[in-house]
Amino acid sequence: MSPQPPEAAATQPVNPQLNPLSVQAASLVRSIDALSTIFWLCFLGFFLSIFFAGLAQLEDNTYTDYLFLGEYKVPKAILPLASLSFAVFAFWLVSNRLQMLSYVLGTTTLSFSMVRDLFHLNPPVLHVFDESNNNPWSPISGVSVFVFIWSVFFGNAIALVWAGVVQQSASFSEFDPVLMGVYAIAFVGVIIFGVRSIAPPLRAILSTLHGINFQMGWQRMVMAGLVMVLTFGINEFEQFAAMTDQDDDLLGPAYANAIDGETLFMKGIEVSLFGIDAVERDQICQNQLGQDYPCGSRATQALQELVQQQQVICMPIVGINVRRVLALCELLGEEPPPARRQEFLRGYRYNNLSRLMVVNGHAIGIGAGADTYNEEQVEAQTLRKGIWQGSFVPPRLWRSSN
Repeated sequence: MSPQPPEAAATQPVNPQLNPLSVQAASLVRSIDALSTIFWLCFLGFFLSIFFAGLAQLEDNTYTDYLFLGEYKVPKAILPLASLSFAVFAFWLVSNRLQMLSYVLGTTTLSFSMVRDLFHLNPPVLHVFDESNNNPWSPISGVSVFVFIWSVFFGNAIALVWAGVVQQSASFSEFDPVLMGVYAIAFVGVIIFGVRSIAPPLRAILSTLHGINFQMGWQRMVMAGLVMVLTFGINEFEQFAAMTDQDDDLLGPAYANAIDGETLFMKGIEVSLFGIDAVERDQICQNQLGQDYPCGSRATQALQELVQQQQVICMPIVGINVRRVLALCELLGEEPPPARRQEFLRGYRYNNLSRLMVVNGHAIGIGAGADTYNEEQVEAQTLRKGIWQGSFVPPRLWRSSN
């Protein structure tokens, strides 16, 4: 048989043989690269949590249900849900890639020296696979830094929950303990999910690479708890500062002035009356004839008339910042004022300002006040007092649209 011409030989298909070791090395490198990308995603969530938690503490944002970003506004209610969703997604991604990497390491025929070289040539962010991670006392090991970052994230996320639930109660006298409990359970559940999904594959990888029995360690757990508490405390420092400089933790007795139908100014502090939502100062309502009238300014005037001639004493409940608190307040009568918080809470307080504003028809009971002042509100509605003489938009809805 005559040999084929050179042109025919050149057209023959080439079937190169892939080196299995090259394929395994490429798989290992891609798994490490994927983890590095995911770790950068975790860094992004870390910085965003700091950014939004800081925004929530700005004075213009503490009195509303939104965080204002220029002309845009972000509802506070979605930030805790967004934080939890991001945490679950990030933990799932990290766990998934760790399991993939663990599988590649467990099935590879590469030499361990080559595997270690690949990790050193292309290390993932934080160096979480170094042998030094077996020392739980090391604050700069990759795992410790990873735990620190997530602890700051959760501390800021809890601060966002506080801003959305407790700061709202201090601004609008409205507090939902059930919602707070649900968030608490959800946060604990997400943290447990993260630890249980990430620790096993990480332990398997470190065992394969270094022959060590990696444990997260109580030291890192304690550090995580302290960092979360510290981060939350930094965010909410003003709220946990002393709400009054009096030894009995009360505010007053002192003369006060009305800012609006539910807020007093006394001793240099703005005091929101607990349990009520009064019509806003600029709000317009309709009387029994359907005519507009300034119900908001009338509510402010009514509160001013109550405190005009008598001193007021208040029991702060929660602080929104160093200049504003949510409190139970009452007019001083002939009886001596309460000497401590326990005395303030004892018995029926006829001169309670929240009660007086509701019974005179200038405010509605909300939160705990909806039950406490229910009889007074029914009485005002029956007698057509104040805002009940005609129609009005509930103050909360009026604020949202104005």
